[in-house]
Amino acid sequence: MVLTLHEDPHAPARAIRLGLGTGRNALIEYLETMALLGTSHVSFNLRPNNRPVEDLPRELAEHVLPLFPTFIT
Repeated sequence: MVLTLHEDPHAPARAIRLGLGTGRNALIEYLETMALLGTSHVSFNLRPNNRPVEDLPRELAEHVLPLFPTFIT
């Protein structure tokens, strides 16, 4: 999915073409719902984004991925 990760962690999720524009908190809620529905793998396309590309994997690794250990392989 295309992921536009906003700097504001509290930014609400909104649908964008082929994905989601969101802050990390709404992303976590979205991924929790996906996991409950049986999703076992998620792939993020981080471009296009308005933030430096190196910030995005860092934020995901620090704040989002640790909450989903079964997604990390």
